[in-house]
Amino acid sequence: MFRRLLRTWPIYFLWFDLVYGFVLNLIASINLDHAPLPTSGLPVAPDIAFSWLQVITNGGMVLVISVALFVLLQLNRAVMEQKPWPFSPLRVAAMMIILVFSLPAWWQWVCALWDLMHGKLVVDWNNLRYLIVAILLLYPGLLCVWLLFARRRQPQPPTPILANELSHHGSDSAH
Repeated sequence: MFRRLLRTWPIYFLWFDLVYGFVLNLIASINLDHAPLPTSGLPVAPDIAFSWLQVITNGGMVLVISVALFVLLQLNRAVMEQKPWPFSPLRVAAMMIILVFSLPAWWQWVCALWDLMHGKLVVDWNNLRYLIVAILLLYPGLLCVWLLFARRRQPQPPTPILANELSHHGSDSAH
């Protein structure tokens, strides 16, 4: 249990930050005091409608990434317990989402290291939360690739035999 938590705490931290960001976005959209009212005095304005579109989009993204992170945690558990973990369309999509979620962070850190090697200041220390999340965003993609390679050494579930293949194999043995 402790070994699994040691390996997955960055995933949980990223998930909590994702949910925290969504809650902040939701609160900002509910709070009408921050946006000036139109000259007509009506509280309905295009920016209010567009802020809710942003909340809906952000909520959908949080939901999709949450499911993908959950599937990654399932894969982690299966590999650590050396249990088979068959692929399904949802699991394949989740692994691709994890890679797409993490790949931009890898690209940005490679570019940042390149700039750092050329004497440019690349790290902003003013917002420690953003810096921690930027570093931890590298982890899901790395863990995903590592687990997929580790899974190859794990026992695989038996391949199902279709009924017509079974009858075909049975007729071959009779001859």
